Amino acid sequence: MKSVRIDLDQRLLDSAAAIMGTSDSAATVNEALRRIVVHERQWRHLERLAAGALSAADPVTIDG
Repeated sequence: MKSVRIDLDQRLLDSAAAIMGTSDSAATVNEALRRIVVHERQWRHLERLAAGALSAADPVTIDG
């Protein structure tokens, strides 16, 4: 795993750790990253599903 030095807002880090139940900074940051990736994938999937549902709700009429 790559080691990176970054400055973190300690209060925000502590709040995130309490919410996620993580025990150290690395675990908190990794869990936060995992959660945002899952969230964004779910959101994009939902957007694609909604777009498909909206398209299906508007039937295409072919003149002929």
